[in-house]
Amino acid sequence: MLTTLRPTKKPSPFILYLLAFILSFLFSLAWVKAEETPKPKPQDWQINGIVAALDDEHDQVKQYALQQIGEYKLQDIKKSEDIAQKLANILKDEKVDANVRAGAASALGKLGRCRGEIRT
Repeated sequence: MLTTLRPTKKPSPFILYLLAFILSFLFSLAWVKAEETPKPKPQDWQINGIVAALDDEHDQVKQYALQQIGEYKLQDIKKSEDIAQKLANILKDEKVDANVRAGAASALGKLGRCRGEIRT
């Protein structure tokens, strides 16, 4: 018996676009994460390095140290009074770059908030 091939219908482009959208949406849900990653606990040598970097004469080194302060849980820092004093000195020094002073203000605010010293 001889069979003839029938022309098949192409799927609608709307259905293909809808399927692609649904699949991309479902695959993107796997990377959604609602919890914050825990901040690492600093070692003593890291804190000593940050304190030394805050005394450096180069503004970029101070800025890197201020960024590093933001990566730690500030209640874990043992020398917080020493760091707070150095941050206050950076804020008072008008020779320091404005971006570094802004970073020092931010770090000092975080340090005070964690210690409960800032009152609104």
